Amino acid sequence: MHEATPIPAVTALDRRQWRPHEYSLLWHYVNFARLANSVVTAPGPLQGWFDQPLWRQYSYAPFNARVLENYHSLGFFAAYAAPWNQYHRDPGVLHRLGLTLEYTFALAGPRGELPEYASAELDAPMLAPSSFGAEYLAAVLDQAGALLPNDLRARLTEVARRATRYVLTAEDSWEHARSFSNQFLGALVAARKLARLTGDTELAQLAARGANGVLSDFSASPGYLYENDGAETFGYFFVSLRRLIPLAQEWPDPRWTEVLRRHCAWMSRWMLPEPNRDLILLAGTHHTRTAGRARIGAPVTFEQTLQPGDGADAFRWGHGLGELLAGADDERRFLRLFLPTAAQQDAWRQTWRDHPDLLDACGWSRGAGQYPPVSTLWSYESYAPMSEDWRAARDALPCHPAGPATETLRDEKGNQFVFVRQPRYYTAFAFGSRASVARLGPSFLWLPSGGTVLLGYNAQAMPPGLCWETVAGERGTGRLPALATVRDEDGATEVTVDYPELGLHKTYVLRPDAIDVRVRPLTPHGQAVYERLPLLLRADDQLVLDYGHCAASELGLERGLSAVTRRVAIERQGRAILTCDFLAPVTISAGRQPARDGLVAVELRAQFAPIFYNRGGYRLLV
Repeated sequence: MHEATPIPAVTALDRRQWRPHEYSLLWHYVNFARLANSVVTAPGPLQGWFDQPLWRQYSYAPFNARVLENYHSLGFFAAYAAPWNQYHRDPGVLHRLGLTLEYTFALAGPRGELPEYASAELDAPMLAPSSFGAEYLAAVLDQAGALLPNDLRARLTEVARRATRYVLTAEDSWEHARSFSNQFLGALVAARKLARLTGDTELAQLAARGANGVLSDFSASPGYLYENDGAETFGYFFVSLRRLIPLAQEWPDPRWTEVLRRHCAWMSRWMLPEPNRDLILLAGTHHTRTAGRARIGAPVTFEQTLQPGDGADAFRWGHGLGELLAGADDERRFLRLFLPTAAQQDAWRQTWRDHPDLLDACGWSRGAGQYPPVSTLWSYESYAPMSEDWRAARDALPCHPAGPATETLRDEKGNQFVFVRQPRYYTAFAFGSRASVARLGPSFLWLPSGGTVLLGYNAQAMPPGLCWETVAGERGTGRLPALATVRDEDGATEVTVDYPELGLHKTYVLRPDAIDVRVRPLTPHGQAVYERLPLLLRADDQLVLDYGHCAASELGLERGLSAVTRRVAIERQGRAILTCDFLAPVTISAGRQPARDGLVAVELRAQFAPIFYNRGGYRLLV
């Protein structure tokens, strides 16, 4: 067979054949022909390769086993029996599945490792492609193994087993997992699944060893799993969650509940609810590989879930979580805040049922761009919190207790975090002893009645995004490695840190009603020093200066604001909720950046006057 017969596209959908829990498959189903027909069927070195970048487009290359993970999508639709599924047991789909699997098998290295950024003899490390590859291969064996020829099924079993064994035994794999924990968990899922399917007791024993490593080698005492040697808080934690869910199903074990409990306790410290709204902002200056700012809690809309993305992911995360959240009266409750409530899910499903043209709604004729593999979670029983459970979890977030309290956390990789709660505000700092892409220093300022009024994020955006830092010349404190000294005295917290590269010493004194920020030169460099303050305003807020005011909505990127003043206050509905007193007249500038959800992101820059008496700074009055 030189060129296989094309796989036909979906041309009609009968909504009566679809069960509500299957709606999350609609986009994958109506775009499936595009995926299947991209498999190279002609003989040659690329037979079995996807001839267009559908998954992990940034690293699309013939030696990359990760971009082939859509063999799971081929296996899924070939095996899934449903009255609407025209691809069930389709010979053309099974033929392409076999070709894609054979291509993947040929990429494996001598230890079973699968490559990503180079061929197997050159690539390193290979933890991620081997671990996730083992997981997806095991899922294909589980779902579609009975449809495969005996010899292909045997080779699939062996390649999946060898990749799993490499991840769970190789020292270079474990060493990399100590810095990138989420990449290890896929192989644990594969090990338990393969042990169940094949009776491989060795893999079951290796999985038990790996499970112990998750709570020891790969976890920090503050509670988080590692990502790039830092805290895996939001985005990358959900990579882990997608593995913890099937582990809990395949292998009920209290270790998975404990991992989830610890990590939810950690995440909750960075979750900032908006007063009188369901919106919750996620503070992420400390993130090492994801953008540092996002939000949850806004209603999940039909448009968000038409194609794979954040909205659709929220529904997939709910599959199988009931097992991990059973009786979740501890910190696990905070995971409910990331899920659509039962009422939201019912409304979303009703929108599908009521849509006049279901096929057109799926964007099938616009099927371009990425095609992520079908989720391995979708078949588990769906879980959705009740609205009252969602609200109770929101009300229990750590930002709410009135304090005063100070919490300082450290890990063995040199990460340090300081959380300060006073009756009038809640704030956090992130420091580190190593250079990192994460923003270091103060992260946010949250007020019980005003919500988040300062919020920085890390440098994933180009140019670098908003950051709360001091800048001397061309360099700022937000990217420099430094650790702080923390001291509590008489109800106040003092956080001090030196930046020898900039010749600066910085002190934060956090009192019940104010935060004093003091900057002192360690050496007389004579550089211009200014402060960056990442304000987060509401559209109707006013910035009030000594001699006038400006509406937040008028701070356009092209206009901005420039003035000389001593004080800048944020006024909301006629009341000042925060005042920045620079103690002497300074030159300030402010410009708005894109935002959403009725919020206005503003960078306020304050150029300090010459530092008399070897000191400068400002005071935040709450």
